[in-house]
Amino acid sequence: MALYDVFVKPFIQKKDMADASRICLKYFSFIGRFPLVRQLIRYANGNKPSGLEKEVFGLPFYNPVGLGAGLDIHGELYNDLNNLGFSFVEVGPVDAKEIKSAINHIQKDPQDDILAACINKDYLEAFTLGYDFFDFFVADLTDDPSVEHVEPMLEARLAEQNYKPIVIKLPDYLTEEELDAFADYSMVNNIDGIEIRSLDHLNHIYKYTKGRLPLIANSHIDTPERAYEALNAGASLVEIRTGLVYQGPGIVSKTLRHIIKQKETEANEESNTIQDSQSA
Repeated sequence: MALYDVFVKPFIQKKDMADASRICLKYFSFIGRFPLVRQLIRYANGNKPSGLEKEVFGLPFYNPVGLGAGLDIHGELYNDLNNLGFSFVEVGPVDAKEIKSAINHIQKDPQDDILAACINKDYLEAFTLGYDFFDFFVADLTDDPSVEHVEPMLEARLAEQNYKPIVIKLPDYLTEEELDAFADYSMVNNIDGIEIRSLDHLNHIYKYTKGRLPLIANSHIDTPERAYEALNAGASLVEIRTGLVYQGPGIVSKTLRHIIKQKETEANEESNTIQDSQSA
């Protein structure tokens, strides 16, 4: 039985997500203090299974599974969490003051893999402060779904030498017409992708854009099956936070194995279908 199952899960099952997340983060902070633990955890979990590599927003992801914002809010444990098997970690949500704290941590402990910043206040200031330290940015519009927050970020990016992707995060109460408007705006104005919670909305945008706009599923994914469902709905990447907190770190490797198994099954079924049609 894993340590997480013994020391964390019994105490969080009846707690809300915020309290459970704090306990979860304290656990990973504690075990990260022991020598060589990072290397051992990274070796044990591995986030580079063959066949799951993909390029999204021009960035090379080892696999399509990442950690969503809301756990490592201040950028304290991104490397420890990444070592669980995630191909990227999304820090935040942060404002300008909070991103400074995250930057201080990054300067002391440079990230091993892809690191994103989710910004929900002081959009332009936080974006410019963090530009040299994060691989891509998520503009969280769930409280106020207005492109006015994003436009200064797009303008500021034009002055930078290195291109950093910008993704917008949308609330789950939008109508299909509003989703279409955000999708149109994104494709015309060089928004690199959309992060969305509802799988129905994600699938709608995927079909509306004919798969031309990368999508991140942030939908309280708590099982490998639900992660694969999100990928089938059109997601380029999926984020697991609920599953990590309540199920423990094993959820990541289980999800990666499930994705590989499903892909192999689909490939075999397709091969059998082709053989049957050829022999008919």
